[in-house]
Amino acid sequence: MFSVSLPRPSISMNPAGEVTWGQDVAITCSITTQHLGGTFILQKTSGSFRKTQTSSTNSVTFSILKVNFDNEGAYQCQYQTQISSRDFSSPLSDSVRLSVTVSLPKPSISMNPAGEVTWGQDVGFTCSISTQHLGGTFILQKTSGSFRKTQMSSSNSVTFSFLKVNFDHEGSYQCQYQTQVSSRDFSSPFTDSVRLSVSVPLLQPSINLTSPNKGLAWGSEGAEVTRGYSFVITCSISSHYPGGVFSLIFSGSNITDAKPAVNNSASFNFPVAEYEHQGNYSCVYEVTLSSRKFTSTETTLISVIITLPLLLLVSTVVAGILLVPLLVPLLVLVVVFLVLRRRRGAREPGAHFQTQLSVRNHHEDFEEEEEEERYRNFEEVHECMRQEQTRGMEEEDGDEDHDYGEEEDNGHNHVGSEDIYALVEGQGEDDEDSDDDYVNVQQPFDEDTLDIYGEHEDIYQNI
Repeated sequence: MFSVSLPRPSISMNPAGEVTWGQDVAITCSITTQHLGGTFILQKTSGSFRKTQTSSTNSVTFSILKVNFDNEGAYQCQYQTQISSRDFSSPLSDSVRLSVTVSLPKPSISMNPAGEVTWGQDVGFTCSISTQHLGGTFILQKTSGSFRKTQMSSSNSVTFSFLKVNFDHEGSYQCQYQTQVSSRDFSSPFTDSVRLSVSVPLLQPSINLTSPNKGLAWGSEGAEVTRGYSFVITCSISSHYPGGVFSLIFSGSNITDAKPAVNNSASFNFPVAEYEHQGNYSCVYEVTLSSRKFTSTETTLISVIITLPLLLLVSTVVAGILLVPLLVPLLVLVVVFLVLRRRRGAREPGAHFQTQLSVRNHHEDFEEEEEEERYRNFEEVHECMRQEQTRGMEEEDGDEDHDYGEEEDNGHNHVGSEDIYALVEGQGEDDEDSDDDYVNVQQPFDEDTLDIYGEHEDIYQNI
């Protein structure tokens, strides 16, 4: 009797290690022997699984298609052959372990609308995955904080909707997929994150001016409002934000007026237009959302010009036209008066002797000053005549008759002086115009001057 000793077969698995659920696996058994044509047996170390395959070579490969958790376990190979009608079996090979896992890929995440989102807008997050393990659950959560939202789906994607987002929704979001396979739970990796940013873009408000009682006209420089009429400035904005406040700004001052927005507008009333209301106006809208304050840009400026009422303006013009005929004669009289006064002030009163003596009479407002001036003029005349008389006596050679004659002449001169004084004094009592005073003074002086010089000529002839 003879004996056949078969060596221990070898076993290998491809892919080696952990195998993904549903993947194909190949287990190869091989032996080094000259007794070919036998049968390779693949079996689990536990359980009833057993597979055989006859091969004319020294190896065979067992394929397990789309492995699942039922295929998990330790596998061994054995080789059996028949020699001379006798069966011989090799020892069992070492075991290899088949581990099945469910490897879920990383899901994807998208946000609509993408980028910055307006406060109060609706936002949708879509999570999707490429896997054969459908019917699982999608999870949407923030990268920080406790926010977590789940949704089951029979498909490979789901959409999470956020209605009317606010600042509480701001942050970074990511998705994960979880499923159960053969009563075992599996989770996908987290997706990349997307950031939700909430903003409050405010449009520029509009400004409008009206006058309920038709006291408004639009000119090239702005709104012309008639003084005393009422006008209304209305600020409005296109906005879906609740509430808000409009501020009316008066340019060139720190005066502002604020009113709450009603249906996205506010009206500022001016019952009686006055000049102090003239200037440039603009509006600003302000809203508070989630304890944050947002302010719009200013509106374009609107210029308000306060004008006179038309009836008052026409009355003023008509009154001015009617007064012109009355004012012209009055202006002529004023001009004539000023011209006469100027000429009168330019005249210089007085009487002149050949010795360049002049008697000047300045007619002042006070009579005492006029009287003193007249006495002063007389004394000057009298002194001059006395000196003339003395010179005549010195030139005389002692002719007594001549002296007597001269004395008579002097007496004549004395009488002339008294006449002059009387005339000058009479001027002070005259209340007529100063021009009459000048005439009265000049005429007596002219006569006396002739008499004086006439007498002197007689004296010189006698000498």
